[in-house]
Amino acid sequence: MTVINHSRNLSIIHEVKNNGRLLSDVAKQYGLSTKVVYQLVRQSEQQPTSRTIVLKSEITQLRNKIRQLTQELTLMTQ
Repeated sequence: MTVINHSRNLSIIHEVKNNGRLLSDVAKQYGLSTKVVYQLVRQSEQQPTSRTIVLKSEITQLRNKIRQLTQELTLMTQ
């Protein structure tokens, strides 16, 4: 999935879930079938994607690095 498709899919999901638009209206706007829009929304409500899992892992690693660097900075300024 490309970045453009991922961004488009997020926009579609947002239109339906956050703006309360009808699946059929969003499908027409994006030139898709109602079934495809339904599937995108349904998939967004299921278990996290592998991308989400990877991102959460990266966030955890970055938080740990920030914690480590903060401790080092504290020691240096004492």
